[in-house]
Amino acid sequence: MSADTQNTESGMSSGTRAEVRELERQLDEARAQVKSAEERAQENLDRWQRAQADLVNYRRRTQFDREQELKFAGLPLITEMLRIFDGFDRAWKSLPVALRNLSWIEGIWMLDQQFQEIVRRTGLTRIDQVDQPFDPRLHDAIATEPGEGDPYVLEVFQAGYELHDRVVRPALVKAGPRQASGPSIEEEPETGHQHDHAHDQAGR
Repeated sequence: MSADTQNTESGMSSGTRAEVRELERQLDEARAQVKSAEERAQENLDRWQRAQADLVNYRRRTQFDREQELKFAGLPLITEMLRIFDGFDRAWKSLPVALRNLSWIEGIWMLDQQFQEIVRRTGLTRIDQVDQPFDPRLHDAIATEPGEGDPYVLEVFQAGYELHDRVVRPALVKAGPRQASGPSIEEEPETGHQHDHAHDQAGR
């Protein structure tokens, strides 16, 4: 207690001094209550901010899940259609030379191309390139060529497919060290999904 306070209290009656002490006690209690209220307010603000952040994250996850659902909505149907694609591939590869100039073969080829274009618009892409680095995510090696060096795709037995960034089916390939020179056009497998070569097969 300061000298001024002591001097002030010395001039007060005992009743007045008691009243001053009571006021000081009430003031201390009020300050403590204000501090407690401020702490509770800060806690409430922190909880509210966390709840807001959780809500934003939830909305983002929900939006992402909705976009993914829409992006891959056609996946079940596309998976079933792969058998049709494979059938066209086998047909073009085994097409006799004597039939390549027939107009109805040209019509089937055009139908195949239109069909493929419709599917490509959904985001489906083929995995069928040779002389590419072997990627276990995209390729399934069912045959290998011995030798040294990093594995490359030497031959594609069955095309794979990728929808956007998801592999629907890996390509069945032969893998091995890269050849001295890439395959020529004549050595590439001809399918109805490769425009130039399929067109040659159809008679042009």
